[in-house]
Amino acid sequence: MITATAPKKFSVITYGCQMNDHDSEIMEGLLRSRGYEKTEDEHDADVVVFNTCCVREGAENRAIQRAQSLAAAKERRPGLVVAMSGCVAQDQGKRLLDRIPSLDIVIGTRDYIRLPELIEKYQIDGERIVATEDIDKPFSVNLVPIREQKLKGFVNIMYGCNNSCTYCIVPKTRGEEWSRPLAEVVDEVRGMVAQGYREVMLLGQNVNSYMTAAREDFADLLSALNEIDGLWRIRYTTSNPKSCRDRHIEAVAGCDKVMENLHLPVQSGNNRVLRMMKRAYNVERYRYLVEKFRAQNPLHSLTTDIIVGFPTETEEEFQDTLNLVRDMRYDNAFMFIYSPRAGTVSADTMVDDVPMKVKKDRLQRLIDLQESIAFEKNQEEIGRLHEVLVEGISKKDPGQLVGHTRTFKRVVFDGNARLIGSRVNVTITGGNGHTLMGDVVTREASFA
Repeated sequence: MITATAPKKFSVITYGCQMNDHDSEIMEGLLRSRGYEKTEDEHDADVVVFNTCCVREGAENRAIQRAQSLAAAKERRPGLVVAMSGCVAQDQGKRLLDRIPSLDIVIGTRDYIRLPELIEKYQIDGERIVATEDIDKPFSVNLVPIREQKLKGFVNIMYGCNNSCTYCIVPKTRGEEWSRPLAEVVDEVRGMVAQGYREVMLLGQNVNSYMTAAREDFADLLSALNEIDGLWRIRYTTSNPKSCRDRHIEAVAGCDKVMENLHLPVQSGNNRVLRMMKRAYNVERYRYLVEKFRAQNPLHSLTTDIIVGFPTETEEEFQDTLNLVRDMRYDNAFMFIYSPRAGTVSADTMVDDVPMKVKKDRLQRLIDLQESIAFEKNQEEIGRLHEVLVEGISKKDPGQLVGHTRTFKRVVFDGNARLIGSRVNVTITGGNGHTLMGDVVTREASFA
């Protein structure tokens, strides 16, 4: 009698940004194509992959500590394979093998497409592997990610970064910019729509610098995707003011499927600090871009990233940032304390001279200001009608549904689960700084 062999199991544990989330989806697809089954419990897996981020020290430390915690499991099950991918892997390479004795494979940010073959090589040879050499190599294979959501999905349009921000390690860990061919991106999105996806999020370190070998730019890509039947919504992140051009602004205004939300990181409201950061634009240019964008896209929401406590930042310069936030009236902002990351220009050449107590105080004042603005803006939404893509059931109340407006504001409302996956018109009835509440007015037929 022949006994069937149980399929091997894998677990991918992800830290960091949406780019990492999508890289994990691709790795899951690669492993499933080799017959592996997914498990959420790394202690029940035959292969564990930690997909890491080193932009923030906390995320890096958590990933390393969690990988180290598998040492006992490796002793009990010598066949367990532990791998680390992502930015920490690309940055530290072989040093990770010394830091984590239980680690078997280190995989760079563009080498992860070789994950199954590297696992097989390790299982055959028994020798620990470091694969980080393809940092500037374009992908030359068709990848089939396993997306957890069935309505909205990530799509990488480019990899790497050619900017030189002094605080950022991404160019070192993600390599030089490379844009996927436009037709390849369009084909992937068409395939997603055929599977039932209705919204895509275009990903890149700097999407508005997208430029193919055929000289097709981001505006061309948006226009091409806008023509896909069955696709309802196009989002993108992230944009850089340095690369924001008129064609981009005009394409967003002219493509009805491109959603009305612009994420435009400013980082600081002071020109001297921006020069220290090597951001390649000034506050005046940033204000001009926002003004021009809002003139052509008046319904848009605006979000941003801000760093406080950059080396030598004075209180007066921080006040410039607060003043910019007051003027821009962001709908939301991701706000961080500056922390030096080894290998960046700021860490290697600048003194981190702003005391942590001062950094924390500035961050709290910034958060307080931004939250008050967000609350005011959401109060202004009361009485307005929004198209909402119904994404699922509210975690706090199973009798309510949750979705997002075209401006990427989260809305909670009463409704039947049959509405999930459809678009509805919702009148906003209330809200705080983070979530809107509303009532359904009309259903999807209005959008045919």
